[in-house]
Amino acid sequence: MIWDQSFDLIVVGSGAAGMSAAIRAHDLGRRVLIVEATDQYGGSTAISGGVVWIPDNPQLPSRGIKDSREDSLTYLKHITKGEVPVARLEAYVDESKRVLAYLEENAHFQLDALEEYADYYPEAPGGKPGGRSMEPVPYDATLLGSEFLKLRKSHPQSQIMGLFGITAREAKGYLVPGFWGTVKLLSRFVQYGLRWFKRRRFRRDTKLHAGNALIARLRRGLMDRNVPLWLSTELTELVIEGGRVTGVVVKQGDKSMRLAANDGVMLAAGGFERNQAMREQYQRAPISTDWNAGNLRNQGDAIRLGADAGGALALMDEAWWTPVTRLPKSDSAWVLVVEKSLPGGLFVNRAGKRFYNEAAPYLDVGKAMWDGDAVPDAWLVFDGKFRRDFPVGPIAPGYAQPDSSLSRRLREDFLTRADTLDALAEKCGFDVSGFRETIARFNTMATAGVDEDYRRGDSANDRYYADDRIKPNPSLRALTKAPFYAIRIYPGDLGTKGGLVTDRNARVLDASGAAIPGLYAAGNTSAAVMGRTYPGAGGTIGPALVFGFLGAEAAAADGVAQGPSRQLAGGS
Repeated sequence: MIWDQSFDLIVVGSGAAGMSAAIRAHDLGRRVLIVEATDQYGGSTAISGGVVWIPDNPQLPSRGIKDSREDSLTYLKHITKGEVPVARLEAYVDESKRVLAYLEENAHFQLDALEEYADYYPEAPGGKPGGRSMEPVPYDATLLGSEFLKLRKSHPQSQIMGLFGITAREAKGYLVPGFWGTVKLLSRFVQYGLRWFKRRRFRRDTKLHAGNALIARLRRGLMDRNVPLWLSTELTELVIEGGRVTGVVVKQGDKSMRLAANDGVMLAAGGFERNQAMREQYQRAPISTDWNAGNLRNQGDAIRLGADAGGALALMDEAWWTPVTRLPKSDSAWVLVVEKSLPGGLFVNRAGKRFYNEAAPYLDVGKAMWDGDAVPDAWLVFDGKFRRDFPVGPIAPGYAQPDSSLSRRLREDFLTRADTLDALAEKCGFDVSGFRETIARFNTMATAGVDEDYRRGDSANDRYYADDRIKPNPSLRALTKAPFYAIRIYPGDLGTKGGLVTDRNARVLDASGAAIPGLYAAGNTSAAVMGRTYPGAGGTIGPALVFGFLGAEAAAADGVAQGPSRQLAGGS
């Protein structure tokens, strides 16, 4: 085989998994290349909330939370219901703290444990009331220099009025109107103004939060190491010699190149959430790529090429589900993680009936939409007090952004408004009598503070995004304040869960369970270690970082570099 260039590890994808793998491989003395199909780095991680779920992490004692290896494994085994090999769960629990410590010490990585952000099933055996979800500490983008211009921008949802980001810790504090929350938010506007000269230089805000902060920190680590990252470089083929993956063929514009990978190839290019044909092939109908909130480029190319190389697939019918709404003329869906739990709102299907606990973990709510006859005709319904106090999709609370100030596009194509509940039902097209009965029962239960139908508000997770001023149940309030509103909702996702089956060290396995030499996968390119569930905020990015890191170690240790010599084009 004649090669244009030779490396030890070639990493496909520039999100959390790929960057973690590249940093570790470099530090093991390997020659590393990252290839990214788009003209921006960061993948879905960059547009995510950036939270990382690390059980038994070292910050928990200072937050007053007790955790242990035993509790962590008990929890994961319970919620995954025996569908994930215990060895993979053990690898995640045992290695996540080591990976975190390594990145903090060597790659500008810095996380803050959110002591009030509960696991998604905190009452389950081994579950915790908070602290396992950790968010990236904000980062000054000017430390990236011109590389900042190539960082994929944050999802508009993570920006205050499209201007600047805030931390998850701050977001919870700003959610409920109050004097000090308002003062703090105003101070953020002042700080934003003081960054004018930096913003003028880079044409965007330079204080990074969430997924942008996480990726920027890893990118700085890669820059310190001079690890090459080739943008606009598409993987078109995995080269296999003697049953082993020995390199790749990539395309830059009209130019193709053969690149040797002496240790192997790490596939970390995301899932197939934006591939309509694959979604229809593997997932429950109706399904639409328009309901996804992730990376527009995630077409499943790496998954398909890995399968062509003999890799087994699993969980292809699953995704990181969440209820979403769609904005007119927008490329990405808007997730309803916060709105679904706030008092004064509820979800109904086309019959005007509730179908699930709206405040439950968003993965479960998304799944329940199919079983509840809520696809594709479902709505989030809320009253005038909800509209005044809380954000709804891209619309700020009414006290800051009244209806009269909304654009025509939002008033006519997004937000449905009526003076009465019956009129709202007629406008939305769901059954009026069924809706009337639903509201009457919901209001009675909300006043009593007990959801007899779906137990909304019973779990600590239900109450995280709620209003503690509402008694006795901060997630429940009767809808009584006119006017009344509704927005369309869909069973969307943050990304797909299905992908290549891997072992505890991110080696890709074939149908017999044997490792395919030279092939590794992490992130959403691999079948999720969390199985069909979601342990807590950060249950996607945490495993991406950890198994990318472990895959790099496995590639270096597997002796792939002892394969045949690599002859470069031109005889060198």
